[in-house]
Amino acid sequence: MTSSPPTEPQPLDLEISRSDERTLVALTGELDAATASYLYAALAKLEVEDAHHVVLDLAKLTFMDSTGLSMVVTEHTRLKRSGGTLTIFSPSSAVRRLFEITGLANELDIVPVSEEA
Repeated sequence: MTSSPPTEPQPLDLEISRSDERTLVALTGELDAATASYLYAALAKLEVEDAHHVVLDLAKLTFMDSTGLSMVVTEHTRLKRSGGTLTIFSPSSAVRRLFEITGLANELDIVPVSEEA
């Protein structure tokens, strides 16, 4: 009898919850070129389901590279065009710094943890 090796956790974990008004997508781990396809698939599904107000909870996102940043900007643009909104909730300090360095902190709706999304 052979046993399979334990499954390693994915470097990016997604948890999606919906209310009447908003869809919350909580990310845990790292959003980069290797994991972006997980988020892309989730956002594509939300688009098909007509989710117009999306909240990305980034409190537990420990790393994001330019691929992840591009996905956030693309989703922001898509939702804005369709009359929706993208809110970035509680980004970790490393991710918030990336938004600040790129100038996106002034363009995106970023809500710190002390406020409600």
